[in-house]
Amino acid sequence: MGCNSSTSVSAPLPNAVNAEKGIASSGSNQNQRCSEEQAVPTKMTFGSDMDMGRTPNTEKRMLSSNTLASAEKCIGYACRKGRKPGGRAPPNQDSWCVHRVPQGVTAYGVFDGHGEKGHLISDYVKQVLPRSVVQSVQSCEPSDADAQVGKVQACFQQVQKSLYAKPHLAVQQSGTTATLVLHDRENSRLLVSHVGDSTAVVVKSKVGTAHEMEGIALTRDHKLTLPDEKERIERHGRIMFDGYCHRVNKKHGVGPGLNMSRSLGDGVAHRLCGVSDEPEVTQYKLSSQDQALLVCSDGIWEVISPQEAADVVKDYGPWQSMDAARKLADMAVARWMAGTQGQMMDDITVVLAFLQPSPCGLDRADTGSTAVPATISPSYVDKANKLTEILRHSSWSESTEDDDIEHGNL
Repeated sequence: MGCNSSTSVSAPLPNAVNAEKGIASSGSNQNQRCSEEQAVPTKMTFGSDMDMGRTPNTEKRMLSSNTLASAEKCIGYACRKGRKPGGRAPPNQDSWCVHRVPQGVTAYGVFDGHGEKGHLISDYVKQVLPRSVVQSVQSCEPSDADAQVGKVQACFQQVQKSLYAKPHLAVQQSGTTATLVLHDRENSRLLVSHVGDSTAVVVKSKVGTAHEMEGIALTRDHKLTLPDEKERIERHGRIMFDGYCHRVNKKHGVGPGLNMSRSLGDGVAHRLCGVSDEPEVTQYKLSSQDQALLVCSDGIWEVISPQEAADVVKDYGPWQSMDAARKLADMAVARWMAGTQGQMMDDITVVLAFLQPSPCGLDRADTGSTAVPATISPSYVDKANKLTEILRHSSWSESTEDDDIEHGNL
């Protein structure tokens, strides 16, 4: 048996209680471990709020429909405002959410906006996509993987259509990534869907070791150098290298300059250049080795590898989820600042969920510390040097307030 035939974009999640202006209380203050029965409510929704703050490295506000601290739910998060070159100060364009429903499913989402109205688009997609996907997937039989994939793809496509109906979002030149992971707790599975480069990573225990972890990417970045993505783009548009990364351009002309092959929004790139709104959807069967899930924007993954992230997370217990998320964000900030001589850093978002009530190898009772130094790998140094050189010789467009790196203006 498949699933019901109708698929619709749900209304945006309500603006529930504006719980915190910063981040919630630290997990290190908790005296008990996370457990499904004791610490997690049957329904909760929380995530980033629309925040027009323009001070670099500040936390984005959050909204919550539940008053429990996030650490009590084994969930940590951080969402830091980046720094743009030339003194420009657009708002934080990253958005994130956690949406849990009584039917045993939790959705974790990260959305990295770009372009003039990228912050508005990422916030809108954060509100409508997770609930739509959860409702559609739950209308399917758990064993019908093909039906679930079709439903998820239809939800992404309908959100794309709904964006076109909102001219105030400037969707022709603005857009967002979207990575959404549904954790089916009853069937021990992750349903992972994404467009763009906000990577999802699972942290798991290494076989035969008590405390060593490995980080495994569950998604591939939709870059223009991927053979299948490149072939589609070049049928419709063309790809140019600007000295830092490859960018999408029209077949005859310049722009829009997007640096990814799939996204939501970005009307010109979709219509004229072959950029797609179709998500890649995969399933991952969880085992007792799988300890934690990370969903982060590329502000993390540009400077921290999945393995380095796993090495950080392994030193924290589930009740220290906020400490672990903050540590990853702090490390990313330090590397961006060191690698660009303090000139720029991307917006940084971390969503961390511990998957086991009492994971093996994560039994520390004190605040975790990691042995991973905040140093920069040689490959990142090369990339940062290239970027710094581009910054030095470029005249940055001031035609829009918050064009960013996805459109060539950082």
